[in-house]
Amino acid sequence: MGRIMKKIAIVTGASRGLGRGTALILATEGNYKVYATARNTDLLYKLKNEVANFDCIGEIIPCVLDQNNDEEVVEFVNNICSNEVKIDLLVNSAYAGLIAMTPHFGKPFWERPISVYDGHMNVGVRSSYVMSKLVIPKMMENKYGLIIQISSAGGYLYFCDVGYGVSHAAMDRLTLDMATELIS
Repeated sequence: MGRIMKKIAIVTGASRGLGRGTALILATEGNYKVYATARNTDLLYKLKNEVANFDCIGEIIPCVLDQNNDEEVVEFVNNICSNEVKIDLLVNSAYAGLIAMTPHFGKPFWERPISVYDGHMNVGVRSSYVMSKLVIPKMMENKYGLIIQISSAGGYLYFCDVGYGVSHAAMDRLTLDMATELIS
């Protein structure tokens, strides 16, 4: 019997929330080899161990990564691209906006620190742009791959913070414009 080649996925923000759930399902039900990124080592290894308890051929490869650090992201992608023949799926789920705004709930934007806005934009829209920019050449080389951007209805409906809405509207536009260039 031939060796089964696992599909390869990168999931950012995999220590909690949608990123964690996505990585878990891809590994356990999709049998993917998932490079799961986040800043929290303990939560990534907890996810790895949880997947190891399932009867599946999928796996989690914990990758401690700060999406705010372009050099770390470049090194991470270079390592994966040199070790893997292909990348089937990139899920951009890393987002620091909720952490940034939580201490300031109930305050209008003009009473919040500017850093709250940056928290929405930097690890979210900007980090998704950077990761996609670095992974797409490998996908193009193989003429195959899918990128999923995690966004929110907050991109077109107000939800608790100006920066939240702006960042999700920007994520939606980033996705549309990237798709336009990839298709042409």
